[in-house]
Amino acid sequence: MARATVQDVAKTAGVSVGTVSRVLNGSPAVSAASKEKVAGAIRQLNYRPLASARDLRRDRTMRILALAKNLDSPIVSEAFRGVGDAAALSGYVSLIAPTAGEPEREQQLVDMLRNGSVDGLIMFSPTMADDEIEAVATQMSVVQLCEVADSEAAFGVSIDDRQASYDITQHLIKTGSRKLAMIGNRAARSGRLREDGFRWALAEAGLSPEHLLFADGDFNFHSGRSLTRELLGSDRLPDAVFCGSDTVAAGCVREITDAGLRVPGDIAVAGFDDSIQAEMCVPGLTTIRQPAYDMGRVAFDALFERMTEPGAHRRGRTYLPHELVVRDSTKG
Repeated sequence: MARATVQDVAKTAGVSVGTVSRVLNGSPAVSAASKEKVAGAIRQLNYRPLASARDLRRDRTMRILALAKNLDSPIVSEAFRGVGDAAALSGYVSLIAPTAGEPEREQQLVDMLRNGSVDGLIMFSPTMADDEIEAVATQMSVVQLCEVADSEAAFGVSIDDRQASYDITQHLIKTGSRKLAMIGNRAARSGRLREDGFRWALAEAGLSPEHLLFADGDFNFHSGRSLTRELLGSDRLPDAVFCGSDTVAAGCVREITDAGLRVPGDIAVAGFDDSIQAEMCVPGLTTIRQPAYDMGRVAFDALFERMTEPGAHRRGRTYLPHELVVRDSTKG
């Protein structure tokens, strides 16, 4: 019979892998009921940890590293808050570092894992190619978060960006929009998937994109304004614009209203992420809610499993559910 893993214990107990790890580490942040379930599953499966929590602390740094291009994205900061909270409950310190999208800087930080300065690595929007990620993850403890490359060795946690984009585009179509534009970012994997979802919904409705505009550099409020200015200067105005982030959508709304047009009366606008900007924008933005905090917690749980159960870690990726949030920036 194959040796029972942490994942087997979690499934039998009906709890998360993180809860099992916290019980094994003696964390006080676990309810008595959960402790009892985990203890029962351990007895049932005759589970034997590879090392006790105390031994793990002797052999490990009890530090993990989380990398992102920058930390100004609300989704990145919320996801990393989830990582940090889950790590702390298991006795780990999470170190968060921006790479500024510079491959050399990213490699220097990844070397912290190679030389044993940290025990595991969580990667958000890495610059390295898919095969490089695969090579690193084959030998070391790596988990991807939100921006997930095609790597079987590096487990990834995200939403289904293509489906989410399809859902919000379909909402725009159902509420009467027929001339749809998209402001996106092909430099990001998620951006390319969101473009696919946008095209999918339009094709299903027998429509073609009115405009497709993509940022060359930073995907932010100012690029939202400049690309919308370009859009408004075209011969055919769209009746709806889907933006690949709430920050860009806020810039889009500002440019439209400054031009004397109404949102959504003349042009409906939708964003993506359900960040604080979506609520602060006037009108409030229709958007896709990403469970960023939960994605961060799930990413750490997967990393913990990888660090403590070599050879038994999850592969591929998991999608957490997204939600369409309808506000005043779209019709209907």
